[in-house]
Amino acid sequence: MKSTPPPAFVRVSERDLTEIELHSVDSINDLHRTHSEQHSKGVQPPRPPPPSTNGNLQMQDRAFVYQTGQPVRMPCVSRLKDICTSTRRHYFLAFAAIIAFLLTLILIFIFLALQSSVLHTLLEMVKQKQETAEDISQLLQQLHKLHINLTEQRP
Repeated sequence: MKSTPPPAFVRVSERDLTEIELHSVDSINDLHRTHSEQHSKGVQPPRPPPPSTNGNLQMQDRAFVYQTGQPVRMPCVSRLKDICTSTRRHYFLAFAAIIAFLLTLILIFIFLALQSSVLHTLLEMVKQKQETAEDISQLLQQLHKLHINLTEQRP
């Protein structure tokens, strides 16, 4: 029966250590934030899965680690998770609703301004039409008077 050799230690660079430390701090902050939110609601936070007994990564851990052993950095996903937390989600939804409301008001005012300019143009055209109609009416009255004068002068 052969005994298995002890695992070989790999030298980790300072840069890798810094990345691991930063990731650990982010994870701890996330745990504190989710724990405080759940604790204030009276809900117990889920327990983390126990570490594997043989030292290998468990299936849920593998999605977060490259083959180099460095954690995957997904700033978009973490930012989205931050937005989706309950308090931030309410602020985000309220902000989105206010923006939608303001855009709707702006569109309504633009529509009303356009309608106002169209109504102003139509009013000017109606005034011009009335003035033209009055001028034509006066010309017809003068023409009628001239016609009467001409018919009276003929014997």
